[in-house]
Amino acid sequence: MLTVAESGVFIAKHAEHIKISEDGVSKCAEDISRQILAGDLDLKSMFVKTEVHPQTADEAGIDWVVFADTLNFSFWQPEDGPQYLVTYKGVTYNGYLALCAAINKALDSGSKLTSPDFYRNVDQATLGEMLMGDNGVQIPLLEERVKCLQEVGSVICDKFSGKFVNLLNQCDNSAVKLLELVLENFTCFRDTCRYKDTDVSLHKRAQILVADLWCLFEGTGRASFHDIDKLTMFADYRVPQSLQEYGVLIYDEEILKFLRRDELMPYGHEYEVEIRGCSVHAVELLTIKIRQILNSKDNSSVVNSILVDQYLWGYRRKKAEIMKNFPYHKVRSIYY
Repeated sequence: MLTVAESGVFIAKHAEHIKISEDGVSKCAEDISRQILAGDLDLKSMFVKTEVHPQTADEAGIDWVVFADTLNFSFWQPEDGPQYLVTYKGVTYNGYLALCAAINKALDSGSKLTSPDFYRNVDQATLGEMLMGDNGVQIPLLEERVKCLQEVGSVICDKFSGKFVNLLNQCDNSAVKLLELVLENFTCFRDTCRYKDTDVSLHKRAQILVADLWCLFEGTGRASFHDIDKLTMFADYRVPQSLQEYGVLIYDEEILKFLRRDELMPYGHEYEVEIRGCSVHAVELLTIKIRQILNSKDNSSVVNSILVDQYLWGYRRKKAEIMKNFPYHKVRSIYY
């Protein structure tokens, strides 16, 4: 099985419907580098804890991160239908942040929602009520979320004495080893498919779990992860929009016609694998280019693919109206 980075190289090399533009990579890298050099952007600050993330790196914080990333997939809703929104402490959140807000509302009410011993046995009615959005809008893929939680909770309880921290302690402060442990123990995190007669991996949720723990601990202590730069971007359906807007990814007319029809794309479809794989490799190329530019200016800012990914994810949110010109692929999947 190819690693995520190797999969990105392979998919980008063989893609029939998407190309990575060298000019687009240069344009995007120069824009990000310009912001860093001007002091307008600190990439490391892109991965800070928001007001709906846990602020303390303790067992409760670890449990919160594991719970959230077990459910960190498929929040999109049809544009003309009710949206999954959650209002918490006077602020209304959408997408992944709506999930975060819903988790906090449940915990504030006294629930033990993020405890593996609780969610290993959670049922659909209970989880649906706890994660309910505003105006009674249910979180998408509720049944699948219950199954993921039951699996993860059971494994943590049965193999790691009910504490994810016991798994974390086995990784020897290695992001790569922690990723391997997550994939080895939790089947619902294994994001792989077949492309051009080759097994490729994309592992969005597994990688983001490792990265979120790194963030929780602010790159220190048991989650300092000396090899955090080995992780790639998190291949989802939003960052490719930013890469299109920057001209980094060029879609052919065939794939654009499909996306404009606003149809559901099956997980593992050739178009989907190319979008995600080319995004992975494009961000790897961007990271290299940004480092080169900053090094030439004697700037030692921290740059890795995780942080570039977070910039592009935030860029998509900041330019939400413009991004409507760049259709995203709609997949219902537990993997992203």
